[in-house]
Amino acid sequence: MEICRMYSVKHIWGLLALSGYLVACQPGTGADGTDPEMEAIMHGAWSEERLEENPYLTAGDKTYIVGKQDGNFPDMGGHTPGEMGGVWNQRIKLLDGFWVRMGDEAGNTHWLERAERYTSYPFGSGFGYAPLFDNTLRVERFQFCPSGRNGVVVTYTLENLTDAERTFTFDFVAKTDLLPVWSSDQIGLTDGEDALRWDAEGSFFEAKDGKNDWYAAWGADRPADTYRMDASTYVATQGLGKSGSASYTLTLPAQGRTEIAFAIAGSTTGAEEAQRSFRDILTYRDALLDAERERYAAVVRRGRIDIPDKRLQEVYNWCKINTEWLVADLEGVGRFQGAGAIEYPWLFGCDNSYTLQGVVASGDPALAKRTLRVIREMSERANGNGRILHEMAFNAFVSNKGNTQETAHFIVAVWDVFRWTGDRAFLDEMYPSMKKGIDFLLGEMDTNVNMFPEGYGIMEVRGLNAELIDVAVYTQQALEAMSRIAALMDEESLSENYAGKAVLLKEKINDSFWDEEEGVYCDFYGTREQALKTTQGAIEQIRQTEYKDPEDGRRHLSAYEAIYDRFEKYPAGTQRGWLTNKNWVISTPMETGIAPRERAIAQLDKVRSAHCGEYGPYLSAVERDRMMTIATGVQAVAECAYGRVNEAMWYVNRIADTFGRVLPGSICEMMPDYGCPAQAWTLYGMAVPLIRYVYGIQPDAHEKRVTFSPCLPEGWDRIAIHDLPIGDNMISYEVERTEKGLVITLSATDPGWHYEATNGELRIRE
Repeated sequence: MEICRMYSVKHIWGLLALSGYLVACQPGTGADGTDPEMEAIMHGAWSEERLEENPYLTAGDKTYIVGKQDGNFPDMGGHTPGEMGGVWNQRIKLLDGFWVRMGDEAGNTHWLERAERYTSYPFGSGFGYAPLFDNTLRVERFQFCPSGRNGVVVTYTLENLTDAERTFTFDFVAKTDLLPVWSSDQIGLTDGEDALRWDAEGSFFEAKDGKNDWYAAWGADRPADTYRMDASTYVATQGLGKSGSASYTLTLPAQGRTEIAFAIAGSTTGAEEAQRSFRDILTYRDALLDAERERYAAVVRRGRIDIPDKRLQEVYNWCKINTEWLVADLEGVGRFQGAGAIEYPWLFGCDNSYTLQGVVASGDPALAKRTLRVIREMSERANGNGRILHEMAFNAFVSNKGNTQETAHFIVAVWDVFRWTGDRAFLDEMYPSMKKGIDFLLGEMDTNVNMFPEGYGIMEVRGLNAELIDVAVYTQQALEAMSRIAALMDEESLSENYAGKAVLLKEKINDSFWDEEEGVYCDFYGTREQALKTTQGAIEQIRQTEYKDPEDGRRHLSAYEAIYDRFEKYPAGTQRGWLTNKNWVISTPMETGIAPRERAIAQLDKVRSAHCGEYGPYLSAVERDRMMTIATGVQAVAECAYGRVNEAMWYVNRIADTFGRVLPGSICEMMPDYGCPAQAWTLYGMAVPLIRYVYGIQPDAHEKRVTFSPCLPEGWDRIAIHDLPIGDNMISYEVERTEKGLVITLSATDPGWHYEATNGELRIRE
């Protein structure tokens, strides 16, 4: 498959004028050898609405930029209040932002602000501004964060709309804010006042934090005419930074264009390193941009799907791109999958246990393995007892050592990645930590020795610190995985031990967590007193929450108070399953397929009819006011696990319905339009239902075997997938519905593998 023509920075101008993500396209190459689908993706997704309200992300694996889609940099974000925007170099923030003021020959001036169009490209961000100076000058801005580099590139393209030569002044204003990433105060890193200097020989600014060896350097691709050391009257952002302005003279021929490019770089090791990064990025910016375009084209090409629903196909492609946006390469730690921008771009155990199942199914096993290695290593440093971390910011500090379910879920994710890769060295490396994880779950975290590990799970609700459904279910799945892994390690007695516990725990979950009267699984198992404490925790959390609509708070409070009153009527010491919150994780027994079919169907139907909002399951069916892509994705997988692919696609399409609501080309974590505007684990709800169940691909790469069990949704008569890596093999695979049933046509790069189909006729191309 050929990719689209590569564009240099100067061609971005033309791309901005093209239509956005609704471009209709068909797979395959056109008459000129280009690929229409790839062209459409590379042309980007754009918006012209609510630009002053909506955030954007320009992503890189070492740097990133966050601002508003109108091109401005107001104080924004919550983790470090007001400081989550700007230009970041992972461990440190470099700039609060940058701004441009222009002047013409007559002395008129304009600030370049309030862009009228924002465009998300896979490889960067574009801003289109209204014509300036009585509609005589058009300006566009394009920026990207080159991979592996500690800096960013910002390019402005100016177009003279008149028939006469024009000369303009171009003032580039930047405000530093060299400060550490969130949670750094817990390891003794504090922000100092910045100092600013102008390097006359190199014609660039350099800034240093007053307490730390943190540096920023920035400048243009040409010498400045003048500079100003204090431009504080131009900007009004918070912090201990300093602002500076450099002025350039730009002459444009009649009806002509010109460009001016800037690089912004940083370092935590010294001024010389910041300067070197600045110079290199500026010098090689065109080659770096071409490399970014090719990198994202490769992301789209691998594991590329072809389905009848072209809108869903497009969203799937962008979900892979969104996930790639959040990849980080942290010095001293390694390369890993981040969670969500703008508030959670760093490492999470829980998020990755979902995300990486989608990552490996959609064709990036190397990233999945690298991320799991980083999680294992950083968890070992922080805990040392098999417990898997919850959160590690870009300062490599583990601020939350781990909720209980994350240890079990990590084991499940490792096993899934091993099945796709067959990488025995990877499994050998992970195995000791996984054994420690089981011991942690069924030892330290099971104080009453009933096989239900205790502690917080996915739902971080105050008071919900008990024997939770998601913790129990993922522990059961971890035991199943470990029984198979121990057998591979020739530890037969341990394998049998794990297998026996997996069977027993499955029975106990189905016996103890099922609420026959409600017809659903419970949030947790425990005593009446624990149920009252948990419900009281929810009540206290509601009372301390500020709601946009106070009526929502009153409604939630009333619901939990009614639950509390009902629980109070039980005799003291009553032990059973309790529905305190009706959280979405009560569907994990269906997601994993351990619920008996009759019971599973009953709950699946009830969730759809009584626990769902417009976009899928409520996070809490008691509160009934928030929905999340991961909850909807898990519900889709749960439907698939019982062969209900049409019902599953309803949930998948609810995720797709929220595409582009805030950030063009992306999906918010909170459905439909709030929370992080880019969230990695959304890929779980896209890739796992499609690849694992619709395409029916079940790999066992360590045995050089793949089983195909396709299940096509109603109205889909043909699907295909291309260039999907499984182990050291690469498959392309097509399923077609015929009068006689499904026909599966397979081609693979390694003829030595064993393939079988449990649903349809398998034909293998030689």
